[in-house]
Amino acid sequence: MKVLEEFKKIIESKRVLVSTGCTKDFCQAGRMVHTDEPKIGGNRPLETIKEEALAFLWELWQDGIYSESQYEQRARDVIRDIEAATVDEDVWINEDSPGRTATWWQTAEELQHGLRLAWKNSRKCIMRSHYLELKVCDLRHVTRSVDMLITLFEHLVEAYNDGKIQPSVFVFPPRSTKGTGPMFWNSQLLSFAGYSQEDSSVIGDPSNVQLTRDIIELGWTPPEPRSRWDLLPIVAMAEDDAPALAEVPDKLRKLVEITHPNFTDAFKQLDLKWCPFPALSRLGFDIGGVQYTAAPFIGWFMDAEIGVRNLADTFRYNSLPSVATAIGFSIDIYRNRPEYSGVECMEDLPDYEQLLWKSRAQTELNYAVRWSFMQQGVSCIGSLAASNDWSNFDDEHAKKMGYRLNSDPYWISPPQGSIIPLWHRGGAPNYQPKPMITRNRINPVSLWKQRKANLKGKPTYVRIWNGKPIHTPLTAGGQTASWAADKTKVISSPLSPNQDKVHIYYGSTGTTAVILAKRLQSRVMQLKTHSHGNFDSLNNLSVGSISRGDTILVVAATTGNGNIPANGTVLETKVDSLRKEAIDKSSGVNFSVFGVGDSGYSTTFNAAAIKVHEILKNIGFTPIREGIVKADVSMEALPLSAFNRWWTKVQSRLSGEVTEIATTNDAFIDQGNMILSLRDATLVLKDPIFPRQDRIITITMDFGTVHYNEMSHLRLLPYNSNPNIQRALLALRIMDGKELVPLKTNQLEGPSFYKFFKEFVDLEGKFISLGWLDKICLSASKSGNNLSVLDTLEKHCSRKGLQISDDLRLQICLDMPLLRPRTFSVASSASYFPGKFWAQLLVKVHPHGRFSDCFLSQLPRNGTLRFSLVPKIPGQELISLRDQPLIALTTGTGFAPIRSLLQQRLSIAQVAAEKKMTNPFALSPISLFVGLQPRDCHVLTDIVVDATRLGLLDVLCLVPSNAQKLRMQDLFCGSASMPKKLETGFVYVCGNAVMVKSVLVTLDRIMGGDTKSLLGHRYIEEIF
Repeated sequence: MKVLEEFKKIIESKRVLVSTGCTKDFCQAGRMVHTDEPKIGGNRPLETIKEEALAFLWELWQDGIYSESQYEQRARDVIRDIEAATVDEDVWINEDSPGRTATWWQTAEELQHGLRLAWKNSRKCIMRSHYLELKVCDLRHVTRSVDMLITLFEHLVEAYNDGKIQPSVFVFPPRSTKGTGPMFWNSQLLSFAGYSQEDSSVIGDPSNVQLTRDIIELGWTPPEPRSRWDLLPIVAMAEDDAPALAEVPDKLRKLVEITHPNFTDAFKQLDLKWCPFPALSRLGFDIGGVQYTAAPFIGWFMDAEIGVRNLADTFRYNSLPSVATAIGFSIDIYRNRPEYSGVECMEDLPDYEQLLWKSRAQTELNYAVRWSFMQQGVSCIGSLAASNDWSNFDDEHAKKMGYRLNSDPYWISPPQGSIIPLWHRGGAPNYQPKPMITRNRINPVSLWKQRKANLKGKPTYVRIWNGKPIHTPLTAGGQTASWAADKTKVISSPLSPNQDKVHIYYGSTGTTAVILAKRLQSRVMQLKTHSHGNFDSLNNLSVGSISRGDTILVVAATTGNGNIPANGTVLETKVDSLRKEAIDKSSGVNFSVFGVGDSGYSTTFNAAAIKVHEILKNIGFTPIREGIVKADVSMEALPLSAFNRWWTKVQSRLSGEVTEIATTNDAFIDQGNMILSLRDATLVLKDPIFPRQDRIITITMDFGTVHYNEMSHLRLLPYNSNPNIQRALLALRIMDGKELVPLKTNQLEGPSFYKFFKEFVDLEGKFISLGWLDKICLSASKSGNNLSVLDTLEKHCSRKGLQISDDLRLQICLDMPLLRPRTFSVASSASYFPGKFWAQLLVKVHPHGRFSDCFLSQLPRNGTLRFSLVPKIPGQELISLRDQPLIALTTGTGFAPIRSLLQQRLSIAQVAAEKKMTNPFALSPISLFVGLQPRDCHVLTDIVVDATRLGLLDVLCLVPSNAQKLRMQDLFCGSASMPKKLETGFVYVCGNAVMVKSVLVTLDRIMGGDTKSLLGHRYIEEIF
């Protein structure tokens, strides 16, 4: 009885209900698209138009948009307009047949409410509770294809709002009774191309293979080489006008990189990404008998749309097997079990084993999607949140209206199944009122092919140049300006076919490598001797487009763990195939690599550049002068000095002026420049004096007269000891350490051998190549050499009667690893030591650590330390903070910057207390959460006791290692006062990468969103 009452109320409230496709004999609930769903694209009988117009106006009255008198007057006016517009045309009732029809013009207010009702009535959408937030961009005045694109982009950028998406619909003219209405070819404004291959595989999105073919046939040229993530251009087609094509604007084309906080490197290698927002563009709106055939609308994604469907479905990107591998699946582990010894891939396993890993992969991928969107500040809702949002919205509607909203269970329940509560929710009626969102009977591509011969206009390519649109005719199957689609894929203007080309590839972890690669690109394009070839990531290095005489230039950054970045890892996997492809031309192809590294990571410094250099050599290409240059971002954030020197020499080689093979001389020039910037400090104290390994010690230094800022950073050079220098001089038969090394530097003369061995090279490191060894000992093996530089010299160069020429000596010296400075955070404030310029560091002693163990253990009291100040201070704003609270979360030596800040505050607060003044930091107390080993607590006890006494700390939470695995952020999460402080306060996080990411996840959970976006400049992190 209750069901019948609900049905009665629905009929009373919805005067126009259309078929959902089900009959008493057949149910279509299992179909994604029901066979007889209403569609726009054809004329309706005149009486239907009148009926739907009046029903729509009646609903405006019921919703309070019109008063009763306004409704009655408007109804009379609309009926009069419909009758005046009546024409004899074919009408659609299951098929076209002669009849009478009409249309009418809706006011802006009617249009807005009609569009919002259509969203509310969309039985497939879970986010309808936001229907009143829908912003309407009325573009019914736009009647040309070109103008459709220009106006769309203008409003679309505004709606996207740098990721803070405003749900919006962009409405172009409605369909006329004699026409088809404007249309977009794309089903989504942002979608990826799908390139069908000869083996039936697809590069990109398989769902867009046909659309990609159609757009290429229209005149678009895809970027080369093609990738999985090539955004299709948008094609608009106004009524009675030829299509116009335009690339997605730069402000909208940045994709969301899908990463995972617990599988960072593995996910980077997967190279997964997605568009930042959905924008359906091939559906239409059916409102009061008026058909809007071009009305794209933008909203935000639910995580499962991407993580469970788009990236995971086998007929889309099919990423679950690779995600499973990234999170731990290994076919080799299964092969070790007798029952699975013959399996070759996941698909060979029993279904329950496959389901185990695919379910895990699906969960982790969906989490990665949600996390990635949060990290990048782009609106996205989680499946649970969307489910609850819909359920609450439907419950409130039922209480108010007496019936539930329409819903299609196939669509509206998120695809994770029964773990989402909405899956179990029954009782929702599946009905379809108007206004509604619906499909179009007409395929715009087919329509264009039918009518193009009868149109005078030709397809147009649109691009924006200096803020103004430029129109260029498109030629079917011809070229478009591909650079507009992606600034990293440039097709230069035609040059002489006989000119050799310069191809540029890059591997990037951040922006530095890309910036330098683009800078290199602009310089190459100015060359008169060569034409510009490929510009792409290392993943897309292709021998097919490289010819004998060409040059390959690479800018390669290195990941923190020493690997080639994600956009270059594919290169490592296809060395053999590239070598086979290049067999006939590799000897005529030259290359050079510019490395972007950080000497703070001494063991992996420029490791990726070295790997790429070796890979290109293995393929058969020839390194030119400056075959590899290792720039150091710890010395220069954007290493332009080294880059410019490299380019000068590469350019000389390209012009034929220089033909020498690679040299490492410039690396020593940079080292010399770095050494010139160093100053001397004196060791005052090591506490404890004889530290145990894996313990934190406090280093106190006297800077003389050098001033430093709180929370700043120092670089210290662990120079070689005098005994080791003497051993090196003796091994290489250097009688006078003052003799100059024959290096060409920007100094007046090269360094002495003594200085060279003290500060230029690491005598406790290992030789780079040992390429000189066969000149000394033919039987010596270069492989497996784990000896230090000193031990190698004494083993091979100390033999009696051995003659070492000057050239050989220089070759040996240049094969030594450079001595790299180590970076430390200052753990003190100069104001804490009145009348002195003392500075303190917290150093963890690592077994055999080059600085913490080898260097410091030999450094006596009053010994000299060589240092330089790092100008950038991430926590600069905290030094002068007085009126906002500060939450600090640190682990290990990451406590150093806060220790520095506390010393500064202590010195100020003590003066205030002596003068009986109020506490200057009363409004900005520090809530301190510290993770430390119990044996290291001495680094904070003296500071925090005084800080607490003077009211500088309002929370002190010390978390030592514990059997319960309780983390510092767990206690932070449980602190009742933290959410309030987060509203106005600053947050400072300092620790290793794993700790910082874990804290950030906790903060995101507390704040209910992306912490970095929500706090802005109030969130500061440092990773060591």
